[in-house]
Amino acid sequence: MSNHGHRPSVTVEFEPRFCATHVADLTAGCSFGCIYCPFSQLGARRHGVSRPTTLDLSALHSLPAPPSLFLSPASDPFAPQAAAGTHALLAHVLPRGTTVGIVTKGIIPAATVALLAEHREQIEGIAVGVTSLDDRRNRVLEPGCPAARDRLANVSHVAAYGLTAAVRLDPLFPILDDEPSALEAIVDEAAGRGAWAITATYVFVWGPYLRRLRQEPTLAEACTVLTEKAPMEGGTAFSVPLERKLATYGWLADRAAARGLKFNTCGCKDLRVREAGLFSASCRNTWFLADRQHAATRNAECPGRAPAAPLDPRAAPQS
Repeated sequence: MSNHGHRPSVTVEFEPRFCATHVADLTAGCSFGCIYCPFSQLGARRHGVSRPTTLDLSALHSLPAPPSLFLSPASDPFAPQAAAGTHALLAHVLPRGTTVGIVTKGIIPAATVALLAEHREQIEGIAVGVTSLDDRRNRVLEPGCPAARDRLANVSHVAAYGLTAAVRLDPLFPILDDEPSALEAIVDEAAGRGAWAITATYVFVWGPYLRRLRQEPTLAEACTVLTEKAPMEGGTAFSVPLERKLATYGWLADRAAARGLKFNTCGCKDLRVREAGLFSASCRNTWFLADRQHAATRNAECPGRAPAAPLDPRAAPQS
């Protein structure tokens, strides 16, 4: 509970650091308890709660439906506590035209997948977080999350509905996660399950969060490589040297392309990667945004025609 004895409310806020989009969390804190994530703790502290807490959606009808919405910056939209609220928020904003991007390490309920499919032209992408197929590693670092292949089943499910799915390797720990054979296995899983893209970003940490990770034996060797201060949106943090980042991202981009997949990384988490211009380095699905802009331009040029759909539409599932 908050210090005032009632649950804080869900808010929809503009967040320039997430490549200029609106964001929403459905919980303060996150029951998945990933030990590397500082944002869930910051979110809980911001709302004055000491444990993961479902936010109040009683004023849902009054929440804005922004042009675009990211779920979620400081929690997981499909953690068990959040899933019902996420569905309700999506049911509120999608009919009003909002485009939505989702990142999750949870399991997306079938009813929510069906809702997203009804508005597939507004779904920027669904990124499923799986950095490693090693469930022993995952139980230590992501103790509340489903098993890796259970998460990957999301990819098969949403792709079958014609939705854009990606596999997201974030955070990627050096040595522990970036061996070529381990990375290639995830690329193979993504391609085999119908994913459209791979996205990957190395871990970044600062201050007390770095000290906490150093205390975890599983991460002891990885933390010795977090030696370089990386410029980020809003500050700096320790991460792997830029040379290692560019080499790993380039290798992943090549492997993804060989399987017909796109690749991107988050330039917000190291501005030097964005400036290098070697890969797509946006938190947003820039291919989706370009297609929508192209469709809007065609519609504006031909007002008498039926509205053009975005390019490369996904096929609906077979009945």
